[in-house]
This record gives sequence, C-alpha cells and structure tokens, in this order.
Amino acid sequence: MASKNSFFSNFGSMGVNKAIILITTGLVSLSVVIILAFEHKFGTLEREYTGGLQIEKTWELPDELEEISGISFISENKIACIQDEDGDIFIYNIQSSELEKEISFGDSGDYEGIAVAGKTAYVLESNGDIYEVANFLGSPKVTKYETRLSGNNDVEGLSYDKSRNRLLLAIKEKDPVSEEYKGIYAFDLTTKKLLKTPAYKLQFDEKIFKNASKKNKQGIFKPSEVALSPVSGEIYLTEGEDPQLLILNASGKAIALYDLDNDDFPQPEGITFDAAGNLYISNEGDPATIHRITLK
Repeated sequence: MASKNSFFSNFGSMGVNKAIILITTGLVSLSVVIILAFEHKFGTLEREYTGGLQIEKTWELPDELEEISGISFISENKIACIQDEDGDIFIYNIQSSELEKEISFGDSGDYEGIAVAGKTAYVLESNGDIYEVANFLGSPKVTKYETRLSGNNDVEGLSYDKSRNRLLLAIKEKDPVSEEYKGIYAFDLTTKKLLKTPAYKLQFDEKIFKNASKKNKQGIFKPSEVALSPVSGEIYLTEGEDPQLLILNASGKAIALYDLDNDDFPQPEGITFDAAGNLYISNEGDPATIHRITLK
C-alpha cells in the first residue's frame, strides 16, 4: 500500500487542472446518484411540486362502498357517498366509522359524482345526466336532467358552487367543443341548464405541464372528480388512472400538481371539503378508503 506522502505527491504531479477535473467529475456523479434516488422515492422531477402531501387519517370503508366514486360532506361528521354501479346514496359517519343510511334514487348505472346543496343531493352519471334528489334524507323526490354531454365525454366530476348557485362538471375524456382544451362546465341550478361556454378551461399551457405531450391535450390530465375549497375558492381535481391531484386558482389557472402514491391512492375517485376547509380524498379498492389530507 502506498504511503500518504506518495499519494499526495502523485496527486500533486497530475497538476491543478487534472485535480479539478477529477473532483468535478466525482461531484457530478454523486449528484446523479442522489437525483436518481430522489426520483425513485418521490416520483419524477420533471413535474413542479408545491410542498408535500400528508395523510392525517384514514377510514377503511365497508364492502358496499368498494366501488366508491363520489363523496360530499353533509354535516360535521357525515359524508354522502355514491358508488358507480347502484343508484343509491350512502351516508357514512366518520366519527363512528359506520354506514348509517342507504337511500335509493335510481336504477343501476355508472354514477360518478355527488354534490349536496342543503337538503338536495345531485348525482352525476358518466353520460352527463344529473339526478336531483330533493329532501334526500327524508322522503326523496327524484328529477332527472339530461345535458348535451354524453358517454363519449365520460363526465366524472361534480361539485356544488354555492356562490354562483351552480354545479361544476368535469370532463374526463374528450371535450364536446374543442380539442385544444378540456372544459369544466357549469349547470345552472336556477334554469336547470348546462351552460354552453365552459366555466374553466384546462389548456395545459402552465409550466407544471411543460413535459406533457402536446400532441393529445385531451389525455394530459383526466379528471375523476372536482371540488371547490370553501376557504380559498381554489378548484381541486383528482385523476384516477394516473393518481394525481391538480389545483387551480379561483380564476382557473393551474398552480400545483401532486403525484399521489399508488399504494395509498390506488384509484382516487372522490374529493370533498368539510366546513373548516379540510381536504378528503376517497379511493376505490379492497378495501376502499377515505383519507383526510394536509398539503404543505
């Protein structure tokens, strides 16, 4: 083994420039290793992140909600839920972790979203039809509204916008109007009509989508649910196929995109807020779950 003196002598004989090159190469290699390890643990670095995401609490749901597809708070501890096969509304109590009630409103179908406004629940079918279930906790009265949307659009997101007395409908697949954006459409609760112009447009031009393919804008993000924050007015959307959470500001501009861990979020299909502004995301699975989320 060479002595320390001979090592430093040999190192010095290489010259200052060679030494700098070797040190620089080593630092670059170390950086690459760190980046690859970070990508493996936290997901691709090509996306823009805003802080982190933490699960505060999880509820494992009963078998009846294995295909849970939409959630909406109705009181401090109770969430109205639907699943995508049966025409039933389920009331789940997060304090007792029990299913309290089941309300029938329709035949079997592909139900994807639920929004509650006072004593009325609205349920969305993937073909764009909306079921108004008045007095849903007492003696339900059901009225069905057809929209110009269809199964080709695969409408999966529904949220109540109290400030404008409307429902927001998020398109998962092809927009009915344009290939250049994916619209979030408004259903006016006074006229009971779907407005022609989108309330918001997902155009995917923001820098958080900078690495997404521009050849097929319709496939960049496929909303599985939409919800409005009662505190900030921001718009939250989940994607179930490639688990993600997208946040738009109150004007509809994308401001944050989170990758969701597949183990914790195997298929995020529902999203809602409680009155205090806490965020909840539901997942289809065995068992299905609801997570209370904190974003940092």
